[in-house]
Amino acid sequence: MWRVNLSTTVSPSLPKMLVEMDTAAIVAACIVIGILAASLTLWILHLQLISRRYIPEENVRAWPIGWINFGIFLCTMVLSVIIIQVLVGQLIQFLSPNQLTLTTEESIQLGETATNIADQTPLTPWMAVLAVLLLQLPLLAAFYGLRRFYPGNFAGRLNSQKIQAWQAIRQVIPQFIRYLPIIWIVAYLWSVFLEILQEQGIIGEFPPQQLVTLFTQGGDPVAMTLLVIFAVVLAPIVEEIIFRGAIYRFLKSQTNILPAQIISGTFFALMHGNLMSLLPLVVVGIVLARVYEQSGNILTAICFHSCFNGFSLFMLLMLSQSSVPFD
Repeated sequence: MWRVNLSTTVSPSLPKMLVEMDTAAIVAACIVIGILAASLTLWILHLQLISRRYIPEENVRAWPIGWINFGIFLCTMVLSVIIIQVLVGQLIQFLSPNQLTLTTEESIQLGETATNIADQTPLTPWMAVLAVLLLQLPLLAAFYGLRRFYPGNFAGRLNSQKIQAWQAIRQVIPQFIRYLPIIWIVAYLWSVFLEILQEQGIIGEFPPQQLVTLFTQGGDPVAMTLLVIFAVVLAPIVEEIIFRGAIYRFLKSQTNILPAQIISGTFFALMHGNLMSLLPLVVVGIVLARVYEQSGNILTAICFHSCFNGFSLFMLLMLSQSSVPFD
């Protein structure tokens, strides 16, 4: 999954932002204040609307494929990623101009040394591009492969409602502004909780996230542009199809809407493998499932996810240009 800590990078910290009034900090502060005001206004209008007329909650068809087929689905997802990554790794090694024939003992020693070096080696833009492709594309191919070759077990419509892209964007923008401050609040409270655990010695300090460092430091413009496209386009498409279009719909066939949203959101957060953004991503996953459920079309969840990633990268860029220290 896309591993940038997209939730905590946009958490508001206005007192620190006002220490040094440089342009980037002022712009970021104005954006945060504007979103808070707009969110409050939209929540008031939304509550007034639902008090006047009933808004149907359930618009997404469940995916009743059974636990055995669901287990096959998950295993296929995981194995597709592993197999592709191993094959590409072997291909890179085969094409490497400096090939060595090593004994088993030498290979083990070299592997241990390479692991230690890799832990200290900064992530380069092109390495990140390859890593994203080797994760996202096998997932998408496996999903549609199962639907194509085993339609009796895995086929099913993702959408119960037809909407155009511009309609999805028009629906999502107010929802995005409404929910974003809630995600900020959860991210802040979660960071406070983790700081308490660190002070108690229960967990250690978190190293800087390589993708966040990569975006703030920059690099090859072509690779950086591809990474932005992957974050705003590719990752939302793949992750929404897998987590909302498949996992959430299956869980909905086994339980009620709210538990299905919570469990699928937890899956979504755990697969990102980042403790710092765990709880915020659970909330994001729940919100994405709600957006999908209310519209009945996966395109709205994709657009919301795209807005979230894009806005987070924009704020990360703005804050990286500021002289204000952000924790």
